[in-house]
Order: sequence, then C-alpha cells, then structure tokens
Amino acid sequence: MYDTIINIFENYKTLIIFLHVLSASLLIGSMFVIIFIIRPVSKKVEDVEKKCENCLKILKRFNIFLVPIMLIILSASFFMNIGMGFEYGDPTAFIMIHIKEAIWLFLAFNFLYIYKKYLNAKKAYEQKDFLLTQENIILITKYLLPLNLLISLIAVYFGIAIKGI
Repeated sequence: MYDTIINIFENYKTLIIFLHVLSASLLIGSMFVIIFIIRPVSKKVEDVEKKCENCLKILKRFNIFLVPIMLIILSASFFMNIGMGFEYGDPTAFIMIHIKEAIWLFLAFNFLYIYKKYLNAKKAYEQKDFLLTQENIILITKYLLPLNLLISLIAVYFGIAIKGI
C-alpha cells in the first residue's frame, strides 16, 4: 500500500500539489469573502428575518462547498506526506508536517463546530427565534471564521516553509 501511494504521487505529483494549493486558496478565499465582503453588506439589511434568512443561505452554501474542499486538502496532504518522504528526510520538516497536521485537525474540528452552530441557527430561525439565530450567526461570522482564516494563513506559511527546507 505504501509503495502504491508513493507510485501514485510520483506519477501525479504536479496534479496533487496543484489540487492541494488550489483547495487551500479556495478555502481561504471563501472565508475572506464571507468575513470582509458579505458580512459588512448583510449588516445593512434592516429586516431581521430577511437578514437571518440570507445569512443562513450563505452559510448553507459555504458548508456544502467546504466538504469537498476539505476532502481534497486532506487526501492531497496524505499523498504529499508519504510521497515526498518527509519521514526519512529533514527532522525539522517532519516536525513542521506534524504541526501543520495539528493545525488542520483544529481547523476541521472548528468547521464541525461552525456547522453545529449553523444547525442551531437554522433551528432557531425555523422557530422564529431571530435573536438566537443572530447570536449563532454572529459567533460564526465574527469569531469562528476569522479564527479559521488566521489559522489557515499560518498553515499556508508552514506549507511554504516546509517546501523551502
């Protein structure tokens, strides 16, 4: 199995790295758009019900978008980690790989928490509890997504540093 993964990586190295970088870029870009473009515009909507409805639609689309992106990042990372042979190379790079894996694990759990908060907001919206809906949306857009954006940028930095070693 190990040799098969190395063989696949050697044959599709450029494609795997491309998918990894593209997916990370799309993930970071999508968080950036929600935080710095959509959120400020949605603040200007006066009707609370309409604002909650729009935010829930955006978060639903974001969560649907997030699943394949995270799967691509995870699978590409798996192939790159084994295919590039970091385990047998520079010990600093190997440690940085594990730090980056821990960062992505945190991101994944935080995205799961974001999804849970989205479901709570959706349930509150269906019960016409707009205050609770807004609280969940604010938690997601003002705190959790910016945290994930910052941590994603740190992961990108580690990825660049690893390739530079």
